[in-house]
Amino acid sequence: MKNMIAWWRRSFREGSIQLWRHRFLSLTTIGLGTLILVLLNFVFATQFFADMSLQSLESRADFSIPLREPYDAFEFDALKNSLKEFDVQTEVFSAEEFSDFRVPPRIHVKFLDIQQVEDVLEVFKNPRYIEVVGNWDGTAEREFVTVVGNLLKLRKNVETASRILVILFLSGGVLLAMNAFRIAIFARRDEVYVARLVGADPSFISGPFIIEGILLGLLSALFSIVIFIFALKQVPVLPSGQIFLHLWNNVFALELLLSAVVGGVGAWLSVRRYLRGRLE
Repeated sequence: MKNMIAWWRRSFREGSIQLWRHRFLSLTTIGLGTLILVLLNFVFATQFFADMSLQSLESRADFSIPLREPYDAFEFDALKNSLKEFDVQTEVFSAEEFSDFRVPPRIHVKFLDIQQVEDVLEVFKNPRYIEVVGNWDGTAEREFVTVVGNLLKLRKNVETASRILVILFLSGGVLLAMNAFRIAIFARRDEVYVARLVGADPSFISGPFIIEGILLGLLSALFSIVIFIFALKQVPVLPSGQIFLHLWNNVFALELLLSAVVGGVGAWLSVRRYLRGRLE
């Protein structure tokens, strides 16, 4: 345990010194990492905003269907029991008289899951309920189903685009991090060779490099969060407060952790080739 604590202390001290001593490479690596993470944060923000907008539209998805006068009470109860299988809310409105027209009794259906719209409307078309359901506007139904279908396609496209962008940015970030560490460690390979010549253990040599990679990853994540928050305030179209809370609760902590892991792993993969084999 004491050896582990001593290893961490020395690695952190030496890694911090190396980070400052090679400022240009460090700043370049941090800059690339920050840029990629800022773009990732905007992808997450856009995905959240699109999903929130679609949920808002879902909350207003409803349809009114006229009922016959008088309708069969027994069949009407059977209809309501069939609707219990779906995620909907129903309300029955009585007939209303106006000066020049009359509105028949109707059942108002609010859809809590727009993926069930077509299935719910098919229930009303069931021949069993012909004595309950009145004549309704087929054109309005088709338009409503079309709008709902377009919303579902939009959600699917947004989710697919977000996944693709996240994979691209993550892959690019990992490759850039590894390439930056290889350049940095190649410039310091003589230090590794000298340490090997005096008989230093591989973990003793690689420790400062791994800690340096972790620090670079953490600094990139911290700078990206600060820059993203500042940039988010400059976009009035987006609900910055809600997006910030969403990312704060679900993204930022994981982003810091993964950035540190990517930095540490990238540094290890880059330095290990110089830990064994011939001294060149």
